[in-house]
Amino acid sequence: MAPLIPLGGRSFKNSAATRYKEVKFVPHLEEQTIQNPFPGLKTLERAIGKEITTRIGSNESIAMSDHPLSSILPPEVLDLVRLYPDPYCRDIRAFLAEKFRMAEDEIITDAGGDSLIFLALRSRISPGDVLVTSAGTYPTVNYLAQGLGAKILEVPYAQEKDNLKPSLQDLAKTAIENKADVLYVANPDNPTGQAFTSAEITRLRSWLPEDTTLILDEAYIDFCPNYAVMDRLPNTIQIRTMSKAYGLAGIRLGYAFARAQWVEKADQIRVQFTTNNLTNFLAMKVLQDVNFSRRLIDETVQLRTQLTEKLRSKGLKVLASNTNFVPIIYPSKSDAMARQKALWDMGVAVHRPPHPSMQHVLRITASPQALDDAIISRLV
Repeated sequence: MAPLIPLGGRSFKNSAATRYKEVKFVPHLEEQTIQNPFPGLKTLERAIGKEITTRIGSNESIAMSDHPLSSILPPEVLDLVRLYPDPYCRDIRAFLAEKFRMAEDEIITDAGGDSLIFLALRSRISPGDVLVTSAGTYPTVNYLAQGLGAKILEVPYAQEKDNLKPSLQDLAKTAIENKADVLYVANPDNPTGQAFTSAEITRLRSWLPEDTTLILDEAYIDFCPNYAVMDRLPNTIQIRTMSKAYGLAGIRLGYAFARAQWVEKADQIRVQFTTNNLTNFLAMKVLQDVNFSRRLIDETVQLRTQLTEKLRSKGLKVLASNTNFVPIIYPSKSDAMARQKALWDMGVAVHRPPHPSMQHVLRITASPQALDDAIISRLV
């Protein structure tokens, strides 16, 4: 086990852990409570202790038998399209709370993982505040943070033999030395596919100053079967998605775990209707099929293994991945670009990270199409 960094971080094992601020917000949010003007009918039902059976207060459209969608949607589903949703997705949150054995008020939903990353940044970043991240990790975090005026500090990946992964110690050291407001870590990482254990993440949190908010992007965590669901760490937001392991990228639904105080504040600044009735209905159907996600993950891992073995048999350098993709490391940017262009000529899209330090990498989704010999031949 790596030693604790002696630069201001604390270990949870000592008495200082009790002095951790459970959450941290930008000053203007610390100072006020914001009331949602339209909390939805589910909230009203809770408040009055009675089911709402007649909706004449929401100014929704009347039901029309000749609605253009009536030929493809049954009436009960058409109503989901016509009526306003529950802004808090309470049914989804309750289901996830039971699934992960945690409190419902520690879970928040939004329109995909990216929306939750943006929400986490909005709650913590003012112009000039410091964000620390790995140089070349998931680029959306920088894209969103730039729009909020963050000062972004990037830490190079650690290169160990044939491996390439974020350095938790270097990230923590940079965050400590620069009094970072936010540290962003993707676990597993995108685009390298490298994963850290829950113990390593807990240790990382113990290194950080109490005021540094840790954003954990766990978009691919479902592909790490041995990753333990952690207790809510102080000043930490764990962001997940239903895009990868539930086959729902197109409907945009994500969820996050955090201390209840952060969830409560985030719900105050979240756009009320970012998720919709149809999304919630479809997501619940998939969640209730307890075997589907496991089958999807198992088949994806099998494809990932086949793709990795096939690429390595051709002499390519492939990192061991804990996601639904395979990273290929080429000797240079030009080598990776040549393979990407060759695939474009076939009408095949593969991802080459935009960050200058990672343009020698190609990220290939584990899928039956990726195993095609014509595609493999252009990757070699």
